[in-house]
Amino acid sequence: MSPTEQLRYKNMEDFGYGPNVMKKTKVCPKCRKMVNTRFRSCPDCGEQLSSETLFDYYKRQHKCCPECDTVLASDSLYCPHCGKQILQKVVGYQENNPQGGRNNET
Repeated sequence: MSPTEQLRYKNMEDFGYGPNVMKKTKVCPKCRKMVNTRFRSCPDCGEQLSSETLFDYYKRQHKCCPECDTVLASDSLYCPHCGKQILQKVVGYQENNPQGGRNNET
């Protein structure tokens, strides 16, 4: 990571946002309080917390680079961070039909 990137991530963390903060945060499923990952249960309501962080949830909701986990625009063909080509899934392709397209099963 370049010194510029390190400074950018440090500044984001100082202001309470960015991927580093999200990786250190869980959300209580019962009271929705934001809790540090070191807790196994919510300090307010006592509800057990899952191991999923706010960053894990965010990644599940967005398209991410498989190489560096950078969040991507839905139409990205390349990652702007690492340059990896992003392969698009072909609509209608099925594993048992290697020519692509839909099977004509009725």
